[in-house]
Amino acid sequence: MNYFLLQHPGHNRVYYDAAENLALAELTLATDRFSTEVTNISVEELAGVRYLKLECASALSETDLQIAARLSFLFAMYQGVEVVDKVLLEPLLMEDHHYIDPKISSLLKYKGKTNELFTRMMINVGLLSSGFGYEEAIRLLDPVAGRGTTLYEAAVYGYDAYGIELDQKSVHEGQVFFKKFLQEERMKHLLNKRQISGSKKSQATHLQEFTYAKDKDEFKKPDGRRYLGLIQGETQGAHDYFKKASFHLIIGDLPYGVHHAHNTEKKGPSPSRNPKELLAESIGEWKKVLYPGGVIVLAWNSNVASPKVIRELFEKAGLEVLDSEPYSMFVHQVDRAIKRDIVVVRR
Repeated sequence: MNYFLLQHPGHNRVYYDAAENLALAELTLATDRFSTEVTNISVEELAGVRYLKLECASALSETDLQIAARLSFLFAMYQGVEVVDKVLLEPLLMEDHHYIDPKISSLLKYKGKTNELFTRMMINVGLLSSGFGYEEAIRLLDPVAGRGTTLYEAAVYGYDAYGIELDQKSVHEGQVFFKKFLQEERMKHLLNKRQISGSKKSQATHLQEFTYAKDKDEFKKPDGRRYLGLIQGETQGAHDYFKKASFHLIIGDLPYGVHHAHNTEKKGPSPSRNPKELLAESIGEWKKVLYPGGVIVLAWNSNVASPKVIRELFEKAGLEVLDSEPYSMFVHQVDRAIKRDIVVVRR
């Protein structure tokens, strides 16, 4: 039984071309959870259009199709039907698993924003690599949240999502954006601001937390509500903000350069270009708030920190780095200065 997966065209031709290996890697991880044996995965062109082809020992089950529907790159999926000397593509109806409209991330535009399809891929790779499933109530942390793209993508999946961001302006803009989105979508919501750490007012750290649901009836049910929160603070203080084992996934896009970097006391006000300094200070805190079986997925510019250096930092903290295929297939060139890779780490 053959299936053909059409990749999302995205908003950027360069990203679409670079994403072939990323899509293959994500699909390979997904097929590990299929109920039927997948005998081959390949790239095939039909009438000049690129597809990812799945060759399966038997038909995919409803559960298998639900897993496929969550692939970040998927635009449409077809079953191949051989007729005489042709292959006809029969479109398959895919389950709509979205809790909120996936348009949310494309509405927010700013310099340095990560492609939302890439963010979606990191979240899915994280869950597929974890000890948890799609049916569970997943909690996600972005320790370098920026204006919240990762949080909004997590909300699309229906996950509870929290972010830590040092820049006050980014936190404020993320909060304003999400509130406006909920209002325009007519979703029932409340915004609560509360102090979560610091004994003195000058040292206080606050959480801006949204509680929201699709409608008033869902909002009345404890299991019908979702949560999204933003913290203005140092990611090195993650365990001060959250209890031990609070998150199933930690997903983030590390600083690529001066514009997005963090400040360190040792270097004064000048931001650091190298993510290894941030990691060295933060991994221990992130590990504390991650569930056993939970996964960390981080993107970074391998031109400024080698994969070997990044892996060693996590291994030193006693975490398992997943670096064999397909995990070695995620590296790709973004532009002349940025060669992006991701590291996937399991507790």
